[in-house]
Amino acid sequence: MVRCAGLLAVGLLAAACGISGTTPIGVATQIFVTDRLNHRVVRVRDFAGLGWTVLGSLGSGTGQFNEPFGVFMNAAGRIFIADSLNDRIVRMSDMTGAGWTTFGSTCGGVNQFNRPTAVFADTTGRIYVVDSGNNRIVRIDDMTGAGWTTFGSTGGGVGEFSGPTGISIDGSNRIHVADTGNNRIVRFADMTGAGWTSYGTAGGGTGQFAGPLWVFVDAGGNIFVTDTGNNRVVRITDMSGAGWTSFGTAGGGTNQFSQPSAIFIDDGSRINVADTGNNRIVRFTDMIGADWTAYGSAGSGTDQFNSPTGIFVRQ
Repeated sequence: MVRCAGLLAVGLLAAACGISGTTPIGVATQIFVTDRLNHRVVRVRDFAGLGWTVLGSLGSGTGQFNEPFGVFMNAAGRIFIADSLNDRIVRMSDMTGAGWTTFGSTCGGVNQFNRPTAVFADTTGRIYVVDSGNNRIVRIDDMTGAGWTTFGSTGGGVGEFSGPTGISIDGSNRIHVADTGNNRIVRFADMTGAGWTSYGTAGGGTGQFAGPLWVFVDAGGNIFVTDTGNNRVVRITDMSGAGWTSFGTAGGGTNQFSQPSAIFIDDGSRINVADTGNNRIVRFTDMIGADWTAYGSAGSGTDQFNSPTGIFVRQ
């Protein structure tokens, strides 16, 4: 694929996020994972792998992906994928690929992306995309690209990003972004950048991050961050960093991570993480790691992943 010249290409750090909506009556738990280097999306019903279902192969056609990153399901049950190296987003109705619709092409203009990493649909149906390689956030009204609006440019100041990756919108419609290359998270009120607030510096201590890939705001306003380079999950209660709590160390055992990427807090307040470098997903109930459960191993078969990156849970 010919890439757009002159644009900053985000490194493959491994990387959407989302909020849980109301589950239609009779629908079982669905755990969606973007199995990035297997170029597919996986759905299971629980952490034992019940109902293992896959969709996707390497390519740019219908039913194909090239390193899908983020996954999101809206209130209507439609599945959105940030199809990163195809420079597009994909929407489908279910895991058969029905209703397959794509939007986007390669570069830095209108209706174009450069390695999009996350997608998020708000309560009004508007679609937000982290256009990582273009260092901006994009919002569109629907999959035709109507209402195309962008915010952000390259840098480390106000209104600037460096390889942003994850996105979450809170109950007040404020936009939170994992500004990965700047080792911070940022929050702003709308697509004009009003109310810009940032938190974090480079490092491994309190108030510091090393390539944070994902951010998730739960129903109580707590902010969760996957601090990828530090192999930990961080929780703060607000953008001042109050209530800083971290969990995890480097490794492949219990309470350990290897380059974690997406994080999702489900309706039961359980913490779900794509533990990318360990080729598994993990779930625990609190920030001390209670009820730690892991699922997956390295490979391309059933119950296996190759750099799982995005995770979304619908109950």
